[in-house]
Amino acid sequence: MNNISFELDNNGIAVLRFDNPESSVNKLSQNDIGWLLEFLGNIDRQLDMIENEDEIRAVVLYSNKEGSFLSGGDIREYLKFTLADEARGYSLKAQEVTEKMESSRAPFIAAVSGACLGLGLEIVLSCAYRIAAGSSQTYFGMNGVETGLIPCAGGTQRLPRLVGTKEALDLILCGDTFNSDYAKNLGLVDEVVPEEILLEISKKRALQISNKEFKPSRHHFRGIQHTIVNENPIARRKLFNDARKRVKKDRRTAIASPIMAIEALEVGMSSFNRGLHVESVYFGELAVSTTSRSLIRTQIALEKVKDETGFSRTGIKTSRRIGKIAVVGATPLGIEIASLAADNGVRVRLKGDDEIEAGASLKECYDFFRGKYESQEISDLEFEHKFDLVSATSDYSGFKRSELVFECVEDDLKLKLDVLKEVQPLMLEDSIYISSSFIYPIAGIASNSIRPDRVLGIRVFDPCYSSEIIEISVIETTSKQALAEVVEFSKHLGKIPIVVNGGTGSYTIRIQLAYFNESLNLVSEGVPIEDIEDAMVSIGFDEGPFKVIDKIGIDIVQKASSIIYQVHGDKIKPHPSLGLLVSNERKGVKTELGFYRYHKGQGKFDKSVYKFFPVQTEKSENMSHKYIQERLLLAMVNEALLCLEEGVITSPQDGDIAALLGLGFPAVLGGPFNYVDSIGAGEILKKLHNLSVKYGARFISPILLKNTSVAGNKFYEN
Repeated sequence: MNNISFELDNNGIAVLRFDNPESSVNKLSQNDIGWLLEFLGNIDRQLDMIENEDEIRAVVLYSNKEGSFLSGGDIREYLKFTLADEARGYSLKAQEVTEKMESSRAPFIAAVSGACLGLGLEIVLSCAYRIAAGSSQTYFGMNGVETGLIPCAGGTQRLPRLVGTKEALDLILCGDTFNSDYAKNLGLVDEVVPEEILLEISKKRALQISNKEFKPSRHHFRGIQHTIVNENPIARRKLFNDARKRVKKDRRTAIASPIMAIEALEVGMSSFNRGLHVESVYFGELAVSTTSRSLIRTQIALEKVKDETGFSRTGIKTSRRIGKIAVVGATPLGIEIASLAADNGVRVRLKGDDEIEAGASLKECYDFFRGKYESQEISDLEFEHKFDLVSATSDYSGFKRSELVFECVEDDLKLKLDVLKEVQPLMLEDSIYISSSFIYPIAGIASNSIRPDRVLGIRVFDPCYSSEIIEISVIETTSKQALAEVVEFSKHLGKIPIVVNGGTGSYTIRIQLAYFNESLNLVSEGVPIEDIEDAMVSIGFDEGPFKVIDKIGIDIVQKASSIIYQVHGDKIKPHPSLGLLVSNERKGVKTELGFYRYHKGQGKFDKSVYKFFPVQTEKSENMSHKYIQERLLLAMVNEALLCLEEGVITSPQDGDIAALLGLGFPAVLGGPFNYVDSIGAGEILKKLHNLSVKYGARFISPILLKNTSVAGNKFYEN
């Protein structure tokens, strides 16, 4: 299907409109690239025509889709490449499009409104003039590195020539997005205009440029340092060498794309055509690499989960938009949820234990919005309005009109059940009760409710405000209407909701506990904690398992392990060292002592923790980083497979996204299920069998994996 149409006015100005009817965003398919090449060929064939009424004198690129100009190429098609030459051929065609646009006798003018990313930005770079809408929905970015790729349509060559070498390196390597004003300051766009007159001004500029009545001026002096870097070969060499060092210092698993992007830029500084050649060759190699395919699958899964609504999850439509909530518990989580809800226009009633705690919690909400105001994220008026949405109390006054109640008290079952008993009589018939707990499964809490169908569990990941996902736990009797409303409310807060069956322990808690307990088992076998931390950070985790245990709380991890052990047996057996640590008041960050000793928020590893393990470090088996990584990953993968087999999660996509965004599972591995696909179900089965022979029941693989291996299937189609 062609996603591009065009119209020609009486002045010979053609407007190319991007609009993919099957997606919420515009992405260029291979068919679209072919269409553009044919269109550009038609312009070339008109060269000798004189006074032809159908002659195209200038072209304006425009999007019919709100919020999306061109969000890159259709990465789903990249998974169909089986050979590097196929992917390189795609790059060469994309380069041909941008080269023909740049050299066309009919000038191309970009009228950018909405997201302009990756291949979309490369198209814009080849235009003779670029105009952007001055709206919050319009932003730019060269985001290929995040999927293990590099620009493929000449972006590594045109970007440094337009904005400067250092600036181009930063934009390509970091993948950050930036708004229209920043793009204009960079020299990436020529003009920023109001959204309402974008097309009108763009057509006007197209006619002026075509008539040679207007010539773009791009002489921006950006300082001596900028000039030295771009004109001095020695300075450029140092810049590229420094960039390589920064990339190589990253302790996580190396992705080849940053180094390849640097090399394509460096080669291109001395020869544009050689730079294009290197860009296409490297893109071809990367597009068929295991790392890139994992990252692409992750991106596709993320887009699918984001697009899902309460209706697609439940088959139930909901028109109610939750506008008022109550939060019980002036804990850090309770305060963060209150602030997040108010920031998104929801009225909040926050309950503390007493007036002092209520007042202190309100002050923290005030500080949150004050910080946003001082960093210029919100205006003075917005600051006042958002903070006014929060009120605090030491009793349950104001709860009766709340459509949703968040329980965020400490992880103590009696306390949680007491809150439920106190709040329920005050709630409306159609109100929803949400309990937040790392330890206690929602089934046990809901069974104590007079309306168990409207009681759900939730896990909000730290930090609450910036974490992308929320895990929602349900049971068989959960109301579909209530679930649909919570899904939509989560999306309103800017979160991606992952729905799991929370009968006994949610998905992320189960695989995280398997990871923690296997890490503890390694220590008991004599592997130094420092080695385990280094091994997992080097493969892509933001932090090692022991730092995370300290943050959650060693006592919390111990209790959760004990509860799940009662149901699942040796799969997640609590490690004896946890009890010893707790009895000695080593509970982690909250007691300032756990595996690390904390001072003013900073943690330093404390070697005295080894006395709580039966084997000391000098008896270490000297296991390699690769062995540590594989064993801990397989512990998580095995539990994830069990969760899918048992129906705790409904799809591999949910399982991968929850692990990636909630637990920091390495992005280059693409999540537990993508990891199985990339290694092969048969190979994973063999590895788990070998571990089960040596270490017992916790590594016995589920039937699901055996069936997948025998059938030669994968969890993802490509």
